[in-house]
Amino acid sequence: MTYTRLVLFDIDGTLLWPDGIGREAMRQAFDEVFGTSEPLTSYKFSGQTDRDTVMVLMGKAGFTKEVIDQRFDRLTEATCQAFTRLLDTKKHNIRPCTGAPELVAALAARDDVLLGLVTGNVRPLADLKLKATGYDTSLFRVGAFGEASEARADLPPLALAEAVKLSGASFAGKQIVILGDTPADITCGRGLGARSISVATGFAAADDLRSHNPDHLFADFTDAQAVIDAIMA
Repeated sequence: MTYTRLVLFDIDGTLLWPDGIGREAMRQAFDEVFGTSEPLTSYKFSGQTDRDTVMVLMGKAGFTKEVIDQRFDRLTEATCQAFTRLLDTKKHNIRPCTGAPELVAALAARDDVLLGLVTGNVRPLADLKLKATGYDTSLFRVGAFGEASEARADLPPLALAEAVKLSGASFAGKQIVILGDTPADITCGRGLGARSISVATGFAAADDLRSHNPDHLFADFTDAQAVIDAIMA
């Protein structure tokens, strides 16, 4: 098998629409682990990593970096537990984004594409969200997640290193493709020379995405072949 593309998907707003379930799960977890969730009220998650979110918000609440680091794993566990409870209530219409499951399936069927994830979600929560919306998580063979760094730009190199180790293939420049719905998804791979494919199914409007000069921009993933053509161009 010869891989010629490393294709890395963002999750929220790209593969699925969370409908607020992640924010509410984290709010409950903050209350449980830190005793406050007040700084969360107006915070924008899009394009951030969960580690950065926790550091920023609990820093504002007066906690030191040392205390936040000590409680981070506990917060992750509490967030996942809250997510599971909220999922059972069916109050949040978490669902796949238009065309995304079909695109993932088509890419997974190719011998020249290695699929992975680059997401601000911590890994356990990423898995829960994907499974809740019907994705086979085993199709995403590599990834970098929100617990790894406060900086989104640190994640693509981590996913690349994992891909090289797993496959023995080498990926460079536009052979690395990052698909996402925010400006951060466009810019995070530029240090690698990665190809950016934006989709306006999430948290940023098409005009905002366009202003950050992605290599390709789609309204959604309905036309899977057009997206694949952009990936393989």
